[in-house]
Amino acid sequence: MKLQIILISFLASTINCENDLKAPEVEISNGLLQGVHEKSFNGRIFSSFHGIPYARPPVGELRFEAPKEPYNWTGIWIANTKHTCLQTILKSIITGDEDCLYLNVYVPRANPSPSDNFNVIVHIHGGGFSMGSGHEYGPKYLMDEEVIVVTMNYRLGPFGFLSTQDEIVPGNNGLKDQALSLQWIQKNIKYFGGNPNSVTITGVSAGGSSVHLHYFSPLSKGKFHRGVSQSGCALNPWAIAHAPGKSATQLADILGCPTETSKELIDCLKSRSGIKIAEALKSLSAVWPLTYVPVVEPEHDGAFLTQHPYNMLLDKTVTDVPWISSVVGREGLIAYMLIPEVLSKVGENFESSIPHILLYNDNDEDVQKIVTDKIREYYFKENFVNVAENVIDILGDRFFLSGTGVALKLQAIANKSPVYFYNFRYRGEHSLDELFGSKLNSSDVAHGDDIQYYLHISAFGESLSESDARMKSIFTQWLSSFAETDEPKIEGVKWNAVSGGDVIEYLNFKDPDNLLADVTRDLGAGSFWSNLPLKENELQKRIKDEL
Repeated sequence: MKLQIILISFLASTINCENDLKAPEVEISNGLLQGVHEKSFNGRIFSSFHGIPYARPPVGELRFEAPKEPYNWTGIWIANTKHTCLQTILKSIITGDEDCLYLNVYVPRANPSPSDNFNVIVHIHGGGFSMGSGHEYGPKYLMDEEVIVVTMNYRLGPFGFLSTQDEIVPGNNGLKDQALSLQWIQKNIKYFGGNPNSVTITGVSAGGSSVHLHYFSPLSKGKFHRGVSQSGCALNPWAIAHAPGKSATQLADILGCPTETSKELIDCLKSRSGIKIAEALKSLSAVWPLTYVPVVEPEHDGAFLTQHPYNMLLDKTVTDVPWISSVVGREGLIAYMLIPEVLSKVGENFESSIPHILLYNDNDEDVQKIVTDKIREYYFKENFVNVAENVIDILGDRFFLSGTGVALKLQAIANKSPVYFYNFRYRGEHSLDELFGSKLNSSDVAHGDDIQYYLHISAFGESLSESDARMKSIFTQWLSSFAETDEPKIEGVKWNAVSGGDVIEYLNFKDPDNLLADVTRDLGAGSFWSNLPLKENELQKRIKDEL
């Protein structure tokens, strides 16, 4: 009985101690912030600041414009609000707000101190440049490490990626948002105890390609010091728009706006409500939610990207800092998440649907037919059965693996800094496919499944299986070491850098007890895809000589 009383008294005093902690406050260049306390996975009290403005609200005349630095404020900014940018999710649900350019900072201390000098890990969310938010993935795993975590929102869909391909709206405003958030970090992270000279940017899917695109932008140069691109890079076919001007006029037509000049088009779109624009996206005919994505901009002051990343890699003008890239076991399973109804009918109309599914429908019809025949011959041979299953593997090669393979080799050649690659093949208790209402084969590893081992997904609950907990420890270990030393270290495991030769060295994540160094020669049938007579491959004619 006495022991119970002592234990109850101890627990009560612990709870009171937590409740008595003064809310964390940090004075930054714009004003005073007040955050809240949260608990890490292992019980550490950390400081959380949600909804810090890093830009002015991009509304009214600032819609479709490059982001502007935020205003200062007086008094205390209560940083406990989670924001989401206005978006249309899979042509169905509209959510969020145009006033959304806020970031979140998480500090592994109850009382942040400028003297701590923590390494900084910045996560850029994915979602096809059309959906998602910075607060989707929680920091509680990384808060058990000695790092600061930052997540941010950036404008999505046409709000962030519409382009008229001229000086009126050159494009890439969503990426310019990200670059401004990196500038904010350089200016302010020291006040939270972060080291502005040790910033690692990470991202998955569109977030991964965003990370890679920052390597090619003058707006980002010097503002980050290493990067991790998971299941997405700048050379994936969906990462750069094929016909951005067409997407702008298509939206204008739906909303009844003139298209004679870019100024008339944009002035009209600025007069429409954000909700009307979001509603209009439901009428788009594209198979994938990838209508508004990054572009190669015309030359102008403040441009994010004015050359294709292929050419910049060949010219060796890519930012020379360490880079990690990755894929998962079956990347093409993303089709089951996003376009299951299209996938179910692909066998009925293969010739007409596959160019749209694989994003080469912008080529001439005769070229589309040639490419479709070659794909059918290469992947199906004479056995044209289980079409949907085979298309999943084709999607993985086309959308993720083949472009990643080329990028790894070229970046290893172009830069002195190390380049690393891993293939994640571990299926844990949960998969991201669950968030889309589907349930895959229990052995399948789907697009984005690796993110859950260093960022917390609340939908998966608070507990981890023994195996998942070990994988979580492995991921937070290698990411924290990479953020500190430029090398991803795992105890007892040798992770070789990519040499830039004929093979790609990589680490195979099969399970927590089975991390194996391996090599591959032709990731994702890259040689097949690069030899197809597609428009995009005209950019690769110099690559063969380089490799």
